[in-house]
Amino acid sequence: MPDTIENKLATHITSETLGPCRRLLKIEVPTADVDKEFGLVAQEYTRHARLPGFRQGRAPRQLVEKRFAAEIEQEVQKSLVAKAYREAIRSQSLQPVGMAGIKDMQFGRGQPLAFTAELETVPDFALPDYKSIPVTKMPVTVTDEDVDKAVHALAAQRAELVDAAARGLAMEDFAVVNFSAVSDGKPLAELAPAAKAIAERKDLLLMMSAEAFVPGFCEQLVGAMIGEKRQAQVDFPADFQIAAIAGKKAAYFVEVTGIKERKLPPIDDALAASFGKDLTLAKLKDAIRADIQRERERAAGADAKNQIVEFLLSRTMFDLPPVMLANETRHVIQDVVRENTMRGIAKETLGEKKDEIFQFASKNAADRLKASFILGKIASQEKVEVQQQEIEFRILQLAQRHGIQPVKLRKQLEERGGLDDIHEELLVAKTLEFLVSTATVTQK
Repeated sequence: MPDTIENKLATHITSETLGPCRRLLKIEVPTADVDKEFGLVAQEYTRHARLPGFRQGRAPRQLVEKRFAAEIEQEVQKSLVAKAYREAIRSQSLQPVGMAGIKDMQFGRGQPLAFTAELETVPDFALPDYKSIPVTKMPVTVTDEDVDKAVHALAAQRAELVDAAARGLAMEDFAVVNFSAVSDGKPLAELAPAAKAIAERKDLLLMMSAEAFVPGFCEQLVGAMIGEKRQAQVDFPADFQIAAIAGKKAAYFVEVTGIKERKLPPIDDALAASFGKDLTLAKLKDAIRADIQRERERAAGADAKNQIVEFLLSRTMFDLPPVMLANETRHVIQDVVRENTMRGIAKETLGEKKDEIFQFASKNAADRLKASFILGKIASQEKVEVQQQEIEFRILQLAQRHGIQPVKLRKQLEERGGLDDIHEELLVAKTLEFLVSTATVTQK
């Protein structure tokens, strides 16, 4: 039944504050409304019931009520709880977040319906002056040196590795090495199984750079000739990603079995054409310049929005719904673990850093939620809205990115509540664009 003015319930409500953003509602629906709902639901069942010996909708109501007693009672309870809860929310002017916890249910035909609803609500807070927020922007420029560096990087993608057997190793070369490592008198792989990839290898092709492999390793191989054996001493930093060897020393026994250097192709029209038909070097440079310009403008815009969010967070203090914050923290932790696992960091290492991860996730989740509530309130005050066609366009973009039909993606989003996430994403983006348009911008 639709919840209209005509069938509003004579609900009795008492409210108790349990803490920041937490309320307990005690809700009671009088017997008359309970019995009325039983009658309406029973009448609907009678219209559609099929019982042996009777045509559809022709069975006596008493038989229908007896046959479907459990189903009718379940539907009446579900309907009345939903209606009474909505009326309680309206009467108390509450904005709940998430699902309410319904408990202490008392229900039956010929008696009042009573239950309690424990819920979390949107925080109540005052917005700071959000117009004319000070924002500092760096000028966006692209130099010839930037373009030449990018062209050189493209040329490096087409480089060939050639043998350089007649000289010693140099930084930026590619070394082919065999090695094993010892720490505290034990093989490194035995001391820290998670460090197996950096403990012992055969025929490893290693680019000679300060950032490659483990700290200080490559520098100690400079000048080595093919066939030469060297010992490299490595001090793992205290914050090394593999906790079992963080802060420890290791001795690496290394044999250089090959030296290769990169031979870059000439930077000319032929190189440009290898990246696109009809491309000349001049056209390639123009395209690169435009790409760098767009990326730096995007980065500058993102930085301006970050400054705005930081401004709002620093000037708006309020408590967050505890369960909502806990859920968001859990999601951030899951993201951190997934990203680090994809980077090859062992679960054991992540487990050793669980306190650090939790602290990061807690702050990150709190800032996310606070920003969401603040921007949502600004959007409401400024009447920022997301149109349906904007949602559909976003779905189309996501479908193209993931190679899936838009109709199929929309169905998947509907099933898991993803459309709300898209609406939230677009609303935040439009609100930030509004705040950028009203900001006081200073160029560095």
